[in-house]
Amino acid sequence: MSEAREDEAGRKTGRASASAGGIYGTIASMAVVAGGAEHTPIGRLLVVTVLTLGIFWLAHVYANALAHHLNAADGLDWRAVRSAMADEWPLVTGPLPALAILALGALDVLPDDVAIRLMLWCGVAQLLGWGITFARRQRWGWPMALTTGAVNATFGILIVVLEVLIH
Repeated sequence: MSEAREDEAGRKTGRASASAGGIYGTIASMAVVAGGAEHTPIGRLLVVTVLTLGIFWLAHVYANALAHHLNAADGLDWRAVRSAMADEWPLVTGPLPALAILALGALDVLPDDVAIRLMLWCGVAQLLGWGITFARRQRWGWPMALTTGAVNATFGILIVVLEVLIH
């Protein structure tokens, strides 16, 4: 993961990719689960969600490597590929807490419907937390940090609402 540093205004930079990847991965995993919750066995839903995150990760790595190549106008730079792999890894690891809850359903520790709902609400909580964390790293005040967290959480809440409306 890239190291945090400060820009001219004293804001933290370099961790935005981790925050963005975690946010994006969580939203993507929630959308997959919400879309397949009614008709897909929970074990298969977990596998499909993890595979989807892996495909999105590879697509992001490829896009970053291609952009680097186009900007540098030279051969493939494996350092850029490795850097993109590391920078985009939070897309896969960000939703792990929510996916762990889904796994409890797949292992029959929780009823499937409970695991799905808890997974979705865990995703909402994660989105709230990342929004606040990102804003505080930027040295934004608490009102803006809470607003940023609320906006992030709203994306998750919209997915929960869609899941309820669909199913």
